[in-house]
Amino acid sequence: MKNVIQAEHKKIFFLRFSRVYLLFTIGISLVAGFIFSVTTHVTQGRAITDLSVLEVVSANMLGIDLASILLIIFTGLSISREFTAETIYSSLTVCPDRKKFFMGKYITFFFLSIVLSVLLIALIYLSSQVILMMNNMDAANLANADIRQFVLGIMVMPVFYCLLTVAATIFFKSSGGGIAFSIIVIAFPALINMFSDTVQKVLLPIMPQSAIHSLSGTAAEGSFEALGTFTSIGLLLLWLVITSLIAIISFQKRDF
Repeated sequence: MKNVIQAEHKKIFFLRFSRVYLLFTIGISLVAGFIFSVTTHVTQGRAITDLSVLEVVSANMLGIDLASILLIIFTGLSISREFTAETIYSSLTVCPDRKKFFMGKYITFFFLSIVLSVLLIALIYLSSQVILMMNNMDAANLANADIRQFVLGIMVMPVFYCLLTVAATIFFKSSGGGIAFSIIVIAFPALINMFSDTVQKVLLPIMPQSAIHSLSGTAAEGSFEALGTFTSIGLLLLWLVITSLIAIISFQKRDF
């Protein structure tokens, strides 16, 4: 497995495109978060000094949403490259165990998404401190339970959607299918909110967004999104396990 992971790592970072894309993701996410923070008078109709420290940090962390989408695209493109270029045959010759092949990709992107998520969270958090200082506001303190929960909860988002895209791309054998699946999962709650409370009560609690919002403390108390911590973690794991099993089974049975 170690050799498979090393091979997957090289497949990603051997290409200049990958290194540039990931650096671009970090840069544009920081810029986007900063813009969201300093334009609250336009986006929220409130001056930044009228916001709480947590609200400023939350506005800045919207850059993580953009980073998650860019990471979904990167993951889909990186994995599908082997199918479109037909190098999948060579890869499977070297590693004929398709389950191990899949897990190699899964673990590689798991570590990649964790590193990217932690790095971005740290940079955006520091950026938030600068914005707060510029406006003579109190500094954000991780000793504050609400801020700590928000920062740790939002860190899950890029990791979850990256892994979801790995499984979806393997299943569909295309970047389009993998990317579309993850984007639909992200956008679907907005569609659900257009229906009656009866529909929302059934569907919202099983959506990953509800779990992420609950973990980060942004789910309104008493709303259909509000879930317990262990329920939220279990729901996200269930999504990943089910999509991974489906992808592995289809991958093992497929003749390329």
